[in-house]
Amino acid sequence: MSHTVEKIALKSPAPGTERFLTVHRFGTIGARPKVYLQAALHADEWPGLMALNHLIPMLAQADKAGRILGEIVLLPYANPIGLDQRIGGAMPGRYAFDGAGNFNRNWPDLSTAAAAHIPQGFTGDANQDIPTLREALRKAVAELSTRTDIDHWRAQLLSLSIDADYVIDVHCDQESLAHLYCHISHVDIAKRMAAAGDIPIVLLEEEAGGFSFDDCNAGLWRRMTGLVDKADSLPMACYGCTLELRGKDDVNDVFGQKDAAGLMHFMIAEGVIDGEASDLTGPDPFRLDEVDVIYAETGGLIAYKAEVGEYVKEGQLIAEIIDITAADPLNARTPLVSRTEGLFFARVDLRLIPAGEGVAKVAGRKPLAHRKKGALLEA
Repeated sequence: MSHTVEKIALKSPAPGTERFLTVHRFGTIGARPKVYLQAALHADEWPGLMALNHLIPMLAQADKAGRILGEIVLLPYANPIGLDQRIGGAMPGRYAFDGAGNFNRNWPDLSTAAAAHIPQGFTGDANQDIPTLREALRKAVAELSTRTDIDHWRAQLLSLSIDADYVIDVHCDQESLAHLYCHISHVDIAKRMAAAGDIPIVLLEEEAGGFSFDDCNAGLWRRMTGLVDKADSLPMACYGCTLELRGKDDVNDVFGQKDAAGLMHFMIAEGVIDGEASDLTGPDPFRLDEVDVIYAETGGLIAYKAEVGEYVKEGQLIAEIIDITAADPLNARTPLVSRTEGLFFARVDLRLIPAGEGVAKVAGRKPLAHRKKGALLEA
C-alpha cells in the first residue's frame, strides 16, 4: 500500500480541548514482519522526535518503490498529554499530572486477559500459536478501561503495537552515549540493531520490572506460561526494546539522519524492508546487574571528574558533591566513586542535585551485589 497518515482522536481532558495521535503506516496491513516505532513517550525526550522525522521520508520512498515487505506503524510523537505540560517555560513530560505516575511505568500486564480468550490452550506449534495469541491480545486490548484520558491514551497505543513483531520505543537519557535495553532472549536481534545504528551499549534484562511499554508488549509472551496449556512452547515472538538516543540535548539533523539510517538498516537486516544489509555483528552486551548506578547520598552542587564515554576503573572518582552551606569550602566535598570497572555511559544533566539523585551509570563486566533485580536502572 502507499504511505498513509491517520489521526486518532484521544479522550478530551476538558471542554474545549482536543488531543490526537498521528499514525504513519507503510507497507501492507497484516503483512509480516510488523514493526511499531514511537518517540517521546517521555515527552521531554526529543532526540527520537528528530530521528523519526528523518525516518518518515525514507520509509515513504521505500514504500513508493515497493520495498516494504512487512508492515510498519510509526508514531512521530507518542504522548500529546505529556507534550502539553508546561511549568514556567519548562516541559516536565515524564509524569502524569493526574497521579498516574511515570508515563513509561505500570503498563497493563495483558497475559491473564489474553489467556481468557484461549480456553482451548495452545497446540505446541508456534506457526499456529503465535497468531492465536496475537488475536487474543487484540481482544484483551479492546477490553481495557478507557475511563480516564490516560487510560484511553494507553489503550490506543497498545491497539497499534500489541501484535507487532518488533516494538521500538525511542527515548533518551540525560547526558549519555546511545544505548538500548531488551530481554536477554533477544540478544542477537539487539546486537544487530546496535550494529546498524552504531550504538555502543546493549543492556540485557531478565526481569526488567516496572512494566515499561516495551516489556508490556514483549514480556507477556514469557508470562503466558502457566496460564494457558502448552504456553511453555511459545517463543518470545515480539522483540521489544527501549532505544536511548544519547542525551536530551542531542537533537540535531546530523544525529537525526544517522539514527534514521540506522533504523532503516536494521529493518532491512530483519527482512521488513527489501535491500542489502552489511554484516551486523554488534557489541558485546552488558547485563543490567553489571551496571553500577551511582547515587548521591547528600544534595549539593555537583562537579564531575570523569566524562561520558570514558573507561573508568573500580574506585575511580566520578564526581564530587559540594555542600554549599559549609563554613569551610575546602572540606565540603563528598566523593562519588565507581564500584566497577567499565564504560561511564550516562550521567544526570542537573548540576544542583537533591539527596538520592541518580548521578551516573557505569557498565562493567561483573555482577554487582547491590543492584536490585527488577528495578531497571533505578536501584
